[in-house]
Amino acid sequence: MQQQNSTKKRKTSSKQLGKETAFIEDIVAQVSADFSDRRAKRLSLERQWELNVNFLRGNQYRYINGMGEIGEDNQAFYWQNRRVFNHVAPIIETRTSKFSRIAPTIGVRPASDDDSAVTGASNGEKLLEEAFKKQKVYDVVKTVTDWSETCGSGFYKIVWDNAGGKKVGVLDGTDVYEGDVAVLPVSPFEIFPDNLNTENLQDCQSIIHAKAMPVSLVQEKYGVKVKGGSVGVFSLDDEKGAINKSDSQVMQDAVIVIERYEKPCSQYPKGRLITVAGDKLLYYGELPYLNGENKCRQFPFVKQDCISVAGSFFGTSIIERLIPVQRAFNAVKNRKHEFLNRLSMGVMKVEDGSVDVDDLAEEGLSPGKVLVYRQGSNAPEMLEGMSMPNDFNNEEERLLNEFVIISGVSNVTSSSSNASLSSGTALELLIEQDNERLMISAENIRKSYLDIARHIIRLYVQFLTGVKAITVRNVFGKTGVYYVDGSTIGTDDVYLENENELLYTERQRKEVLLTLYNSGLLADEQGKVRQATKEKLLSLLGYKDLDYRKGLSRLQEEKAQTENEKMLSCTVQTEEIDDDEIHAETHIRYVLSEYGSLTEEQKQRFFAHIKGHKQKQII
Repeated sequence: MQQQNSTKKRKTSSKQLGKETAFIEDIVAQVSADFSDRRAKRLSLERQWELNVNFLRGNQYRYINGMGEIGEDNQAFYWQNRRVFNHVAPIIETRTSKFSRIAPTIGVRPASDDDSAVTGASNGEKLLEEAFKKQKVYDVVKTVTDWSETCGSGFYKIVWDNAGGKKVGVLDGTDVYEGDVAVLPVSPFEIFPDNLNTENLQDCQSIIHAKAMPVSLVQEKYGVKVKGGSVGVFSLDDEKGAINKSDSQVMQDAVIVIERYEKPCSQYPKGRLITVAGDKLLYYGELPYLNGENKCRQFPFVKQDCISVAGSFFGTSIIERLIPVQRAFNAVKNRKHEFLNRLSMGVMKVEDGSVDVDDLAEEGLSPGKVLVYRQGSNAPEMLEGMSMPNDFNNEEERLLNEFVIISGVSNVTSSSSNASLSSGTALELLIEQDNERLMISAENIRKSYLDIARHIIRLYVQFLTGVKAITVRNVFGKTGVYYVDGSTIGTDDVYLENENELLYTERQRKEVLLTLYNSGLLADEQGKVRQATKEKLLSLLGYKDLDYRKGLSRLQEEKAQTENEKMLSCTVQTEEIDDDEIHAETHIRYVLSEYGSLTEEQKQRFFAHIKGHKQKQII
């Protein structure tokens, strides 16, 4: 009887194993087929991106042929010039250089005026500052901006890295870390939406992130051994298909790792994340991150466009608009140089059979050359009357002007057309006009900072356990260690504290601050500017070293906040080192924000303490 039961159990186990194997094979096949279908639908966009990359690098005789592949124009004649006069690269370099000035300060708005909400918002700001510093977010933004300027769109992937942060211990011989966020740049070649006509990334029903990865890294990360081969890094073609010849980067002993993120739906309320490599299933589970509003699950990606296109998931690049102008410019310059060669070398006419034409074609008319011609025939002579047509110069100027109009980039300080401008105000107006043309792309970058910050805060709220020690260095050079609990953040309402950096030059920004100071808008009712305001103003002007108090106002405020916590349970006396004005304001703000929750005894402690500060002010 026991043997029969044992046999029955083994049969049941075998059946279950067979079902599981069939399920895995079905999921792998489904995801692989979905990836191939999305890649085929997006092929025309990829070819345009590849063409943009070629023009940026200077390979400007490439084109997309009738087969949808990248081809190259051949010379019609052996003597034709095929030089490249690359204006695309400096234009993109200038645009990205201007965009590098965009480094906004991100603040977190408290959910209410309660002191706990204000503290939670302050904790959120500290976490963001630490995360931006450790993850080098500003460098990541530069990388993604390079992608968006080249291809039209770039992407950020914000995930939780269990191996990030500080080491907290060892479990079963394995190091355990506190975990931390990771902000990664992602090229548009790796992102495949389910609908190319959906403008907003989060409106898609599913997103595929495919990437070429060494098999050794796959085994280390997922614990699964897969078979590797040659994989195109950009084209994501492998040996099963033809690797795109235009893909200059081919990874050996690698495999395509496909991650399909599915949005929550009625069938899968928590969404799904399926990871496949080759014929192996690496991961199958729910969408892991509560990174949407109200703790809903969303895709861990942020999209940044150069120029958004209505009814299109991917944006468009300035390079795409510059390509026809660059082709025409190369043609004009080369034809112009060929004409100059004719003018300098001359064009000779000879009577048929009068000279050795082959010798003349090979050696030309070198200085001192003796030209022998047949007796009785006409002597060879140079064609006359040739001169450089003005049409070449006019067309070249028009094309240069088109570069400026399309790209929004012009060098107003060295352009000959602006040589007559001696007024600094006039030059500033031209610079402002140039910056205004870049404003759409600049605002897209600033929006990306906000979206990244929201994802980071939401991941900390979800995954941060216990307290996290972070080191913060304020604008006055003071370094402090703060202990932040993710559960006390309480809000993900982030905002940009400063305006678009392209709106004002550094000199203009300082002038605005000085105007505010001189107008009295920063003073109180008695016309006095608070010391803390002066300290902040000096810091913004770049002269924080002139602050003789060295951030003393901030230290006074921190001491008063510490006293607020103590006075909930005991009496605190005023001290000689206290700045009575700052302390009184900090205590009053706390009492008003927590008035309903304070007991009568606690209120009396605060009232007595505040009264002591005010009496000292009178004295």
